[in-house]
Amino acid sequence: MERAFRIALFFAAVLSMSALAGGAELKPGQVREGSLSAGQAQLFLLSLSDGDFVRISLNPHGQILLAKTYTPSGKPFRGAEIGPQEGNLDLVTEASGVFRLEISAVDKRAKATYTLTLTKVVTLAERLAPLKPSVESPKILALKAAIKRGDRESVKAFWKDVRKTGAPLIEPIPGDRENMAVTFLWRGRPDTKNVMVLWIPYAGVAPDEYLMERLGQTDVWYKTIKVDRRMRLSYTLAPNVARLRPLSLGIDQDAITMTAAAARPDPLNPKRWREDSKSVDAQEYRGSSILEMPGAPPQPWIIRRPGIPAGQVEKRRFKSAILKNEREIAIYLPPRYSPHAKPYPLLVVFDEEAYLTLVPTPTILDNLIWKKRIPPMVAVLVGNAPGARDRELVCNPRFLRALAAELLPWAHGMYNFTSDPRQTVVAGSSAGGLAAACAGLWHPETFGNVLAQSGAFHLTPHSTTDTMDSNSEPNWLVRQFISHPREALRFYLDAGSAEFNATGSADSILFCTRVLRDVLHAKGYEVHYQEFIGGHDYLSWRGTLADGLIALIGYSEPGVPREFVPTN
Repeated sequence: MERAFRIALFFAAVLSMSALAGGAELKPGQVREGSLSAGQAQLFLLSLSDGDFVRISLNPHGQILLAKTYTPSGKPFRGAEIGPQEGNLDLVTEASGVFRLEISAVDKRAKATYTLTLTKVVTLAERLAPLKPSVESPKILALKAAIKRGDRESVKAFWKDVRKTGAPLIEPIPGDRENMAVTFLWRGRPDTKNVMVLWIPYAGVAPDEYLMERLGQTDVWYKTIKVDRRMRLSYTLAPNVARLRPLSLGIDQDAITMTAAAARPDPLNPKRWREDSKSVDAQEYRGSSILEMPGAPPQPWIIRRPGIPAGQVEKRRFKSAILKNEREIAIYLPPRYSPHAKPYPLLVVFDEEAYLTLVPTPTILDNLIWKKRIPPMVAVLVGNAPGARDRELVCNPRFLRALAAELLPWAHGMYNFTSDPRQTVVAGSSAGGLAAACAGLWHPETFGNVLAQSGAFHLTPHSTTDTMDSNSEPNWLVRQFISHPREALRFYLDAGSAEFNATGSADSILFCTRVLRDVLHAKGYEVHYQEFIGGHDYLSWRGTLADGLIALIGYSEPGVPREFVPTN
């Protein structure tokens, strides 16, 4: 039908063109060179259908030209001044027939030359067609082809192969050295209506783009996504979820809650993350799944190696008179620790439980010390009092005063570590990273090195309560450093490429960390900065903790002690 209409339109256009004296036909892809004498206009004829998108490219060779179009009825339509550089006139037609294009010079006294091209014509049907995938899986394409050929065993063979290799599928993209095609899979049941890949924050930005597609009438559900070959991420899958709107359009808490209730690790992926063996939840719902791309940076320091001397971890309880609460403290003592040796450098890190399990800090320290990347050091891992984390790790002055004036003197009375701030590192992630930065700012006499992993620098403390506000203007901490005199501090900061705000706001961890980095540089501080390809996750922080320690307290060369020089 459309073909017949096009043929009829062509013959009508031919008749119309013969009636329009002086107009040359301009066809898609055709290039025309022209020249204009003073005051001259040249005409071209375009045979178009209703709803066509049209791009006309005009190179005026340094002049400024007018490109004006007229509808088949002769009514003025779209136009533009183009020049002195090459430019385009884009339009969408609202009628079918022969359109007239007029080229003339703005300066009627000037002569001009030009190059004219009808660069593109896209029909309405083509524009309204379903979006083509930005990337496709060769294995899925091969399976589609096999099914189309009538190969009844192809689906069974596909699942057999997946059971051997695991999921998701990771395949190269021809011509793309930076990204790879990652295909998440789900084996559907008769009642499967949809499956969502919950990869935060991307799924919140465009939820429909993370819904799987069913392959014909098979039980194969899949979603192929272009992923940076350096990415390390955790994700879950959720079948039969409620439709989610993009977070930039508002937060539908009910839909998010229902989606989270359906989420579970990928049953086809053997790599699990945060799988709590003590959980009373069904095993198939515990934790999440890991995707480590081939180019993800290695994390060699997190693996316990046989034959490497291990330090000792002692657990103690600490009561604070300032905070009026009690918490667990873990003390790491390096191999061959001696109370009579020269005082050891000190690492203070928040979120004790997480930094003993999700981030295996003792193992990391053992490996770094054995390889002579850092000196033997003592670590104080500070636990959270019940219900106190969100109150204390938010640049709470009382908490940081208790840390410097109570907890460390208490620990110093039992263990041999330095009181030199140049050899003392305070570290943490997320809110703990924010607390570490504030500890350095407010207590530089105690902490000379700040190691902040994905610090929650977008948060602002309430002036009257011990809580944080995520709705106020971001970069509160940056303003504190701007107004504060420069101290003898050194910094390691990192943030992940996926730590942006899915609502579209600028108050993201990645953005605020970059701003803090730049302000600290401008103030004259030594800053070591790293952006990893990943999200707000201990999965990445367990690797970058070693990077921060090497940068701040490590040997300049393996086994060569760093010279600690005051920075102010």
